[in-house]
Amino acid sequence: MKFVLSGFFGFANTGDEAMLAAMVQHLREVVPDATIVALSHEPELTRRLHGIDAVDRSNLRLIAREIAGADLFVSGSGSLFQDVTSFRSLAYYLGLIAMARLMGKPVFVYSQGTGPLVRPVSRWLVRLVIDRVSAITLRDEQSRRLLEALGVRRPPIRVTADPAFGLELDASVRDGGEILASEGVPAAAAAGAPVVAVSVRPWGSRSGYLQAVARAADEAAASLGAAVVYVPFHRPGDVVASKAAAEIMREKSYVLEGDYSPKEIMSVMSRADLVIGMRYHALVFAAACAVPFVALSYDPKIDGLLSMVGEKPGASVAPAGASAGAPADGEALARKVRDVWARRNEMKASLAAARPGLAKAARSAAHLAVETAIRRDGVLRGVMP
Repeated sequence: MKFVLSGFFGFANTGDEAMLAAMVQHLREVVPDATIVALSHEPELTRRLHGIDAVDRSNLRLIAREIAGADLFVSGSGSLFQDVTSFRSLAYYLGLIAMARLMGKPVFVYSQGTGPLVRPVSRWLVRLVIDRVSAITLRDEQSRRLLEALGVRRPPIRVTADPAFGLELDASVRDGGEILASEGVPAAAAAGAPVVAVSVRPWGSRSGYLQAVARAADEAAASLGAAVVYVPFHRPGDVVASKAAAEIMREKSYVLEGDYSPKEIMSVMSRADLVIGMRYHALVFAAACAVPFVALSYDPKIDGLLSMVGEKPGASVAPAGASAGAPADGEALARKVRDVWARRNEMKASLAAARPGLAKAARSAAHLAVETAIRRDGVLRGVMP
């Protein structure tokens, strides 16, 4: 069975590569000898990182050839159906779906997040194209509500979970504690002192959110005696943002300098005692590893994730395309750090209890994808766990 996967792959973004790693893992749990081909910005990087085949995502001739031999075209995972990054990106992903449908191939939307969609033409195109796919799985209820509000009616919509919730760390993955030690992080704190992992990203022309994060990180370092380490998820942008926040801080902090795989980054996050996160997958990794976290929300997908685990953001940043508005509240974020630390054992237990359900939901998308590939009579059957 052959799957062709379309997403934001090959750009060295830890979150997107983690989703691809999990999708490959979960599809092969169902179909061990599956042929999986990813459309990638850097095919060689994708082949090396994931052990699958890959073709240039800009080469339509190669893409058409791979789709022609596929049993299923898979769109996702990630936030592909949004236009705040650019309308061009949305048109690209929808265009590939349209190509696959014109070639007579079933199309499966794999645990995607949808929105924001700020342009009327974007909303119209999403409804037009997505209403004609074979099956839809989404990673949160907010995404489902958006598609339903747009008028998507034909394929059934199922809410699963982000694939990374089911990503497993095998024995071959370098231990996060070893990585932190190699970067000199433990040297900053006395024995037994907590480690606070921080994730930030560039966000348009706004910079006030970095002051807010630095304020919260200073709170953790000063009041908890914590070693604060910034963990970039996408290079070089996150490195620049991380170093800018670190320079604002009064207390000492670290920025991870090495280039690590998604599983290694997940292992690092598992070794933290608290995460202050802006990147979506920094929060997914924290939740999946039952590490208490404080979120800085900049996009509806963050709020969708928080609703799944019963949490609220510590502060918010105006979304892309919005007016500047008030800057993120650093004191509110610092208060949230104190609040989460005070109830860290309760939050840790809550996340641990939610983890099996989220991992099962993440895997269920792969089962549905395989069902969609083998379906002949329009009825889903037989493969769900």
